[in-house]
Amino acid sequence: MLHAAPAFLAKTSYSALLTSASQELSPAKIRQSIADLVGQNRLAEADVLSHEALQRFPQSEDILVIRALVTQVRQDWPAASAVLEKLINLQGHAAQAVTWGQWVRVLRCQGDDARAMSVAAQGLANHPQDSQLLAEFNALQQVGIQPALKVA
Repeated sequence: MLHAAPAFLAKTSYSALLTSASQELSPAKIRQSIADLVGQNRLAEADVLSHEALQRFPQSEDILVIRALVTQVRQDWPAASAVLEKLINLQGHAAQAVTWGQWVRVLRCQGDDARAMSVAAQGLANHPQDSQLLAEFNALQQVGIQPALKVA
């Protein structure tokens, strides 16, 4: 954790850590530190650090990606959905199919199948050959789900 800056380990709050570390640590290094926490099954700490990092770097794809992972692992579906939506909006047409697929799964975990159908359709518009998005779309279609009006 925070291999690049061991002096920061003595800090007691992640907010203080990020405030002082922002001069020395990039979002990519913070992302790796959070990934290390997840790998050590220190999910509560990863959650706090990723939340604080997102406050500090709200437009960082590195931070959004790791925050999405942490919220999904913690099964915090509303937070995961919000972060994935923000990531897709930030990336625009460059958003990867896997990101669209994660958002569809998160929405399904929330029980919002109509919105999941709309997101799957929008993801397919950008990635028409993606097998995961096709599978999600077809599964939702087979149970009679109609797309919601609102998407990303």
